[in-house]
Amino acid sequence: ATALAEQLRDELLSGAIPPGTALHDGDLAARTGIPGSTVRRALSELAREGLVIQALRGGVEVARISPDEVRDVYVTRRVLERAGLAALLRNRPVDVTWLSAAVERMGEAAVAGDGRAAVEADIAFHLALVAAAGAHRLTCAAQDALKDLRLILSLADRLADDLPALVADHQHLVDVFRSGRPRRARAALEDHLLRGEAVAVAAAAASEAA
Repeated sequence: ATALAEQLRDELLSGAIPPGTALHDGDLAARTGIPGSTVRRALSELAREGLVIQALRGGVEVARISPDEVRDVYVTRRVLERAGLAALLRNRPVDVTWLSAAVERMGEAAVAGDGRAAVEADIAFHLALVAAAGAHRLTCAAQDALKDLRLILSLADRLADDLPALVADHQHLVDVFRSGRPRRARAALEDHLLRGEAVAVAAAAASEAA
């Protein structure tokens, strides 16, 4: 089940299976030659990650997210990431170790042309920022919010088709945060989230129109 879940996860995040597509365990069993019970366990694993949801007519479908839902997620992200940034900047020197590690992974993904790995590193960066607050519930809330955006972020990065720019954008945040200047750091984060929201909303609208 784990191997099939990984195969399907890759197809979902690469766009091979677009949002809204119905996934029937019988069809998947026939395509893969894997027993239906194993297919159902794989789909349950993807459902826990928010990549597929229960369809109204039974079975599951690839999760969709509307532009309004994207905006709602970004409202949540702003609250959580501002809290993380405030905590991060209270320490001297500012410890950007985990953020830098995520950017390094993002850079490796960009060199390899691996959009999925780049999105995972992007998510890891922002989770590390929230985790700086040291509050488990905040980190869990951030995980839920970013889980909802995972498919849209993958689509947005494919539409932008510029992974090096994604890396440079996050490296700029690391450099600004490391400087320890609160006003500049808050402005950089707000600008980053505003631009990210615009791209994600456009990707969600494109997905709805497809």
